[in-house]
Parts: sequence; structure tokens; C-alpha cells
Amino acid sequence: MSVNIFGKTNAGSSQRVISGGVTLSQAINTFLRRDGKNAADANINMDSHNLINVLDPMNAQDAATKKYVDTRAVSKTGDTMTGTLDMNGRAITNLLDPSAAQGAATKSYVDKQDSAQIITLNSYVDTHAVSKSGDTMTGDLNMGGRMVKGLPVHYPPTTYLGSEASSWSQVTQLVNAEVQNAIKITKELITKELITNTPKKSYSGYVPILEENISRTGFVATANAVTTDKFQAYGAFNNLNVDGSNGSLAIPAKKGWLQIKCPEPVTIWKVALKARAKDGKKITEWTISGSHDGKTFEPLLTSTTKLFGSANAPLFFDISTTTAYLYYRLAIQASTGAGDLGVQVMQLYVLST
Repeated sequence: MSVNIFGKTNAGSSQRVISGGVTLSQAINTFLRRDGKNAADANINMDSHNLINVLDPMNAQDAATKKYVDTRAVSKTGDTMTGTLDMNGRAITNLLDPSAAQGAATKSYVDKQDSAQIITLNSYVDTHAVSKSGDTMTGDLNMGGRMVKGLPVHYPPTTYLGSEASSWSQVTQLVNAEVQNAIKITKELITKELITNTPKKSYSGYVPILEENISRTGFVATANAVTTDKFQAYGAFNNLNVDGSNGSLAIPAKKGWLQIKCPEPVTIWKVALKARAKDGKKITEWTISGSHDGKTFEPLLTSTTKLFGSANAPLFFDISTTTAYLYYRLAIQASTGAGDLGVQVMQLYVLST
């Protein structure tokens, strides 16, 4: 070491000979203090020696102890995580294929498994799943309260076998068609029934030409009285003979009745009447009645329309009834002229089925 004439070292030398002691300022500027009140100016080379008895770090730039690092860092020789490891978008490389259920899987391992799984899944799906292109169920399909949608409106075959699923629209069309067909058939049946059973008006006289009071055709004509044998009751139903030759009924009074008994009960809708063909003789008040037993009569029409004997043709009167009677009677309540009142025409028109 070099010294000057005063026995002092060069201030810039790496070694100094201290004479007269070291000041505090010199010590602070040259050495690290044990109390930590100064800082190193450059790196401290431990020259393969340890720093021991170091506290665990508190600040980001503090030195870390082995214990601190061991309890927090992942060991290269193998370790167990105590929390989540966020790779922050980085990859984990050079992994072995897993041997344990919870081992991390490599891409190669997953790809192989995916390929095997795809083959297995394809086989499983082909065996168990319903193909979109069409398939046959081997068991019941429980819809669990859900709907089957997208069914066709028109589904072949055109004739349903009973096992095809139909859309609501198709069912509605089929039901409506059946309903309309049923309505049509019903209308036809009703129409036929009505035509068959609805009474029809006959415009031909029901009582035939009678040859006597008790006719061979089953009709029986009676009257309350007659003037002579030439003017019998059946004469009012025999328009082949002229008046006075069994061609009309003559009653020796101003009132009386003429009655016809039919072979069977009939419903009438019209009656034709004409008084005896003699001037001055006319019927002014009269009633048409019907009876089931010839004793009790129900009035069907009461009229004050005059029946003239001088008329060329009888008068026709509508009768409103739906009851079939065996007896029909013309009751004369009032007339004009002297005796020999009479009826030249009485004819019934019936409803037939």
C-alpha cells in the first residue's frame, strides 16, 4: 500500500491506512451499518455464502426466505395446488397422457378418446335414436304432454288405415267432410221421411158415385129425414142423376143434416157443397163436423156463406184439421124458402200419405 510523507494513504486507493481514527461520516459513506440506516451503493456478492436468519418478505422487493418460497411456489419435483391456477391464456406443454381419473389430459389423448367416443356414439345413436330420414319405433314414445308439430295436411295413403298420425288440420278436414256427408245423408233421409210421411192434398173427390145409401164401396149415407124415396141421402153423392131422380137430397123442413160414413177414418182439407137445384131454396147457415162414433161430433167449419141451388157449380171450403174422422156431417141451421130443402152436392177432399 502506498502512503504519502505524512503516513496517509491515497484517498483513491482501494486500501487506506487510517491514522488518527475513522470519522462517523467516513464509516457511513464507506460501510453498511448494522442498524440498517444506510443502503448499499452496488451489488453485494455473497461469494457462495448464505444470508441467514432473514425475515419473511413484507414488500414486493424484499428478499424471500426458503420457507416463504417453499410454501408458496410450485415445486418442479411435484407439488399440490392449494388454490386455482390461472394460466392467463398460456398453455401447459409436454404433459404425459393421464393415468388417473383426475389427471390432466393431453390433446392427443382427448383426440383419441373423442374418435373412439364418436364411433361409439354413432353406433349408439344409430341403434337408439330416431332417424330424421324415417325410422320405426321399437317402443312407446311418451310425449310428456308435448305436441307433435309439422304433420302434413294431406298424408298418403289417401285411404287411412287407422295407424297414421294426422295433423289437426287433416283431422278437421276429415271430420268436417264426414259431418257434411252425415248432414247430407240426414237431410236426404229427413226429406225422404217428410215426403213419405207428410200428408198430401188430394184434389180428387174422396166419395165415389154412390148407387144407394149403403154402397158396395163401403160408404154409408144418411140424413135426418127425406121427403120421398126419390130424394135419398146418397143422391147428394150421385151427380149422374138429375134433381128429383136420386140426384139430390130433399129434407121436409128448413133444418136438417146430411151425413157420410167413410170405410176408414180420413183427414179432410176441403169440402165441396151445393144446395138443391131449385129456385128460392138456399142454405144460409151451416156447419161441417167430424165424429169417430157417429154420436159425438166436433165442429170443423161453421159458415154463413149462402149455398145457392141455382148455382151452376158447388162452392169449395178449406177445412183446418189434422184429425182423421170416420163420420162427416153437414148440419143445416138456417135456410130460405118453403119445405123440400135439399143438398145436391157434398164431396170430401182428403189428405193422403
